[in-house]
Amino acid sequence: MRQGRELDNAALPRRRPLRRLVPAAAGLALLLAAAVVLRLATAAPPFPLAVLSPPGAVVIAARNGAPLRLYLAPDEAWRFPTRLSAVAPILPRLVVAAEDRHFYRHPGVNPLSLARAAISNLLAGRVVSGGSTITMQLARLAEPKARTLAGKRREALAALALERRLSKEAILERYLNMAPYGGNIVGVGAASLLYCGKTPDRLSLAEAALFAVLPRAPSALDPVRHPARAKAARDALLARVARLGVVTAEEAAEAMAAPVPRKLLEPPFIAPQFCDMAREAAGKAVRVDTTLDPSLQKAVADVLRGRKSALAAQGIGAVAAVVLDVASRDVLALVGSTDFFGDARFGQINGATIRRSPGSALKPFLYAMALDAGLVFPQSQLLDVPTAFGGYKPKNYDGLYRGRVTTEQALAASLNVPAVRLLSDVGPTRFLDQLRREGFSSLDRPAEHYGLSLVLGGGEVTLLSLADAYADLAGGGEHRPPRLLLAAPSGPATRLYSPEASALVTEMLAKVERPDLPTSWERALAVPAVAWKTGTSYGHRDAWAVGYSADRVIAVWVGNMDGTPVKGISGAVHAGPVLFELFRAVEPRGSRLAMPAWLNIREVEVCAESRQLAGPDCPRHVTARIIPGVTKLLPCPVHRRQLVDAASGRALSADCLDAHQAVSAVVARYPAELVSYWRAVGIPFEAPPEPEPGCGAPSGPGPRVVSPSPATPYVFRRDVPASLQRIALTAAAPADSRRLSWYVDGELAAQGGPAERLFWEPAPGRHRVVCVDDLGRTDAVTVGVE
Repeated sequence: MRQGRELDNAALPRRRPLRRLVPAAAGLALLLAAAVVLRLATAAPPFPLAVLSPPGAVVIAARNGAPLRLYLAPDEAWRFPTRLSAVAPILPRLVVAAEDRHFYRHPGVNPLSLARAAISNLLAGRVVSGGSTITMQLARLAEPKARTLAGKRREALAALALERRLSKEAILERYLNMAPYGGNIVGVGAASLLYCGKTPDRLSLAEAALFAVLPRAPSALDPVRHPARAKAARDALLARVARLGVVTAEEAAEAMAAPVPRKLLEPPFIAPQFCDMAREAAGKAVRVDTTLDPSLQKAVADVLRGRKSALAAQGIGAVAAVVLDVASRDVLALVGSTDFFGDARFGQINGATIRRSPGSALKPFLYAMALDAGLVFPQSQLLDVPTAFGGYKPKNYDGLYRGRVTTEQALAASLNVPAVRLLSDVGPTRFLDQLRREGFSSLDRPAEHYGLSLVLGGGEVTLLSLADAYADLAGGGEHRPPRLLLAAPSGPATRLYSPEASALVTEMLAKVERPDLPTSWERALAVPAVAWKTGTSYGHRDAWAVGYSADRVIAVWVGNMDGTPVKGISGAVHAGPVLFELFRAVEPRGSRLAMPAWLNIREVEVCAESRQLAGPDCPRHVTARIIPGVTKLLPCPVHRRQLVDAASGRALSADCLDAHQAVSAVVARYPAELVSYWRAVGIPFEAPPEPEPGCGAPSGPGPRVVSPSPATPYVFRRDVPASLQRIALTAAAPADSRRLSWYVDGELAAQGGPAERLFWEPAPGRHRVVCVDDLGRTDAVTVGVE
């Protein structure tokens, strides 16, 4: 028995260690289980990481980087996300020193800090310390929770999860971008701008210290409302970091002497309507670098504000202007209105983008097309005579006609009739297609809708598109759209006009001595090297002036935003002076026109009367500038040789030469429309000789019926006397027509000279109207009367 007990007792020491291992193993298992649970609980943060990068406010910046206008973030916060590398290095060091000294050593939660905070809170009987790390504070900013034990636990788990997904630098960067700085100011980017007027990379030690402590209590430490509190908190941090060796005592003392900001800076508000356009063009970007030149924008705005009162006194309530760079098409300045907030009704309407009738401002593009088609050259002649196209009868602005004018005179004087006649030759559809290629997207109706009035302002355009189209002429005929964003590619240029046509139009537009302007005006403006054009819309609602030099295009619009007409409004009188004042402001050293020396333009001699190739009988020549291989020149049609009787001077035909002594004479034959105009106004001209009696049928074109027109619908009203419903009988008769006879349905209706006013009293139905001149030449039309 003793031996058995001894054996039992010998086994006892081996059982006691096993009993001790059981609790240790259980504890280890619990720790492992807790670790697994903790790892699973922190596998992902309880919120999407995108929450840590909320959308920022939008900064619209000028081409030099200066902010022009700021737009609130979608949540109405001022927030400008900033990279950690773009923050003054002292700020992150101060934040870590102030909020979380062990930030770079803990995994997101600092148990010692939490324990110390718990003891402090128990001793104080209230919450005096949170013990939160920077990572925990970031989690709270991302998903605000009540400051309870459960909330603290959730913050801790979220912090551990964030530390597993993000680097320390990424966490610190997001904290600086989400920290509250009072009111709706969020993040150091917004705080730096609105409190200090600078970017975060330029913060001083004093400013960085303030921004390190302000997020603790943004309202209580607001430097604007509570400057003493804010300064005390800032200085306390500076003293602490000086003790810790983060900064020297001298640096801390100097920073403590600096005052805290006493007011918030007003956000910049420059070129608001341009900024709206840039923001729309940039899409979702929060930093938009634009092409705007702040100094030019200010100069343009100052000029327009200076002109506003004088225009208002004449019933003109608005003025807008655009300045483009010719080479890049960058929008350098854009003023859509002069009083964005002061004019509650119209101040926020963008005068640079509203659709309005441009009047005659589209004419240069028609002339450029005609030059490239070979139809005209600057010294060629166009007819400025009463003209009807169906029921459409264009008239010049002054109501006068000039008979014959050169292309250069027609464009410089902005004559309507020659332009409409030229558009009829070019074709309204071709012209409309060209304008759309120019960028006039507002001309969105078919050509039939605009008709021949398109060249006189029958459509609607915007000031910006008009400025860009003139830049095409200034740039040698190549089109590129206007550019608002520096990041936007310029894109390939589209050739619309030849360099030669562009240069010739520029030469014509550079003739500043216009008949509708006093000659002393342009001498006072002293800007001869500017090609420019004006326009006045239908109904006296809009006045335009557009000009360009080698480097800049400036476009001006004046009128009323609601389209109220202004009697006497004129592009030359009201918009032109603004244009030239802007040129003096934008190009104070003077303007020049770009005229490349390699252009394919040649000077030739043409007949002075016809402006065609001079024959041996042309008595006078003039020099013309043409585009070789393009300009169409024909033999002179005016001066012809004809056989006449030596005694009477009458014209002879071939069948009666044997009975007469014939001699050759030079005869002038002018266009029938021009002759009809000369007759109507009493201008003498050289008429061709009358035919010798019995010498055969006359040669040459006969009269052409102008009225009545088969394209015009005529309506007979039975309640109105027939004598008050007469239709004029008008024909364009050649110079050798001396008497016209009018027949309607075979019966003589009227007779008289080509210049006499003859009429016909119509009746309902279809009628055949025939015009016969005294030489037997005829023309006929069929018209309907309802």
